[in-house]
Amino acid sequence: MSDRKGGRAAEGQDVRQAGDGDPGCDQHREHRCGHPVGEGAHGGQRRELSHFGVKVAIIEPGFFKTFVTSTPVISRNFQEAWDKASPEVKEAYGERFLAYSLKAIGLLDIICTQDLSLVTNCMEHALTSCHPRTRYSPGWDAKLIYLPMSYMPTFLVDAVVNWSTPSPSKAM
Repeated sequence: MSDRKGGRAAEGQDVRQAGDGDPGCDQHREHRCGHPVGEGAHGGQRRELSHFGVKVAIIEPGFFKTFVTSTPVISRNFQEAWDKASPEVKEAYGERFLAYSLKAIGLLDIICTQDLSLVTNCMEHALTSCHPRTRYSPGWDAKLIYLPMSYMPTFLVDAVVNWSTPSPSKAM
């Protein structure tokens, strides 16, 4: 932001991501921004900064083929976490849960979009356009699944998610 007296913003636009802070801190942006709480934080930032003439554009992508969605890495980490889990946890969730989860992780290769230019094009539009949009949803899964789900009542989204995922063996 500018102090209107030749401060830092007078040198050029200051582009930040939500969650930017001390660069020395260990931050997991991929993990944090993927959560619904990110939407509330971004909306709050957008409204708060609008008083200072700052426009915040929110980019909410679907699944893209990156290191974060690498199936071998995720499968290995999931299996390691399962192996380290206590016998009580393993009994509560059951082997069926593990098998289903590993199978679902394998589907990421099919679900993930490989064309990262969809996201970078949104970033370019948000930064260079005279009238950038408030929200961008790159990827067909974001447009056709996640965006509509964000407008549905919570109980309906919970029902769909619970229907499509296995319940733990010892669930009530």
